[in-house]
Amino acid sequence: MRIDISIVDAYVSGKPSGEYSGHWIYGRVEHGKNLFQETGVHRRAEIELCLRQTLDACRDFNFRNEELICGIFGDTSSVKDSANVLFVVGVPAMYDAMVREMDGALYIIFNIESFADYVAIGHCLKEIISNFLTHELIHVMIDAKYPSGNQSYTEQLDYISFNEGFAHLLSYKENIESFKPNGEYKQRYETARHKLAAALDETDPKLQQELLARANSGRFWDKFGAIASMLYLMKHMDFLKDIFEQGWRGYAGKVANYKWK
Repeated sequence: MRIDISIVDAYVSGKPSGEYSGHWIYGRVEHGKNLFQETGVHRRAEIELCLRQTLDACRDFNFRNEELICGIFGDTSSVKDSANVLFVVGVPAMYDAMVREMDGALYIIFNIESFADYVAIGHCLKEIISNFLTHELIHVMIDAKYPSGNQSYTEQLDYISFNEGFAHLLSYKENIESFKPNGEYKQRYETARHKLAAALDETDPKLQQELLARANSGRFWDKFGAIASMLYLMKHMDFLKDIFEQGWRGYAGKVANYKWK
């Protein structure tokens, strides 16, 4: 794992933000925008401690559900060893972890400010890193097999739902194969799949862009594309490999039309 801490290191060392605010990542968080925002100096000690703890957790990382993941994707050692991980400050808190491309290479981005916020309210950092690294490395493996390219609106919904569904499911809990979703999960699935079905029928270009963002942003259970897909896959645990090999085209429609039994 190749970990770049230069941005956070510059911040905790007290260097002017101008030395890192021009980094490419701030223009890639959202397309066409530069989202850099100053991080207050009062957080330096807190973020420095979180930086060191995050480094340790990354170095000790093992995939959640590793046997299941290997059954779908094959050997994971190379993707873990070759992963590019970039630690940042200065991006909005909602972007706690993400994957972005630069010069043909994929980078896993960790927002250390957000991680420090989670630790401050009692979350276990090691668990956070286990979840996020599993999640983001699954994105890397999916992108390697199914590059996104230029896609229509409907194809984007297919791709988002497919990609995020696998990443959410396989990082959701350890031993996910033995997890039994109850009636609450059925209700959440029905809510999410109806929103996905409505999104597939939307024709207004402005609303389409809003729906693409909402399909995988906001609060966890509100991300209708990711959640409908995760719960659909949870009901098809014996067929994950087959579903993955079938690919993402037409996938959102399958999810939106599935009836929970």
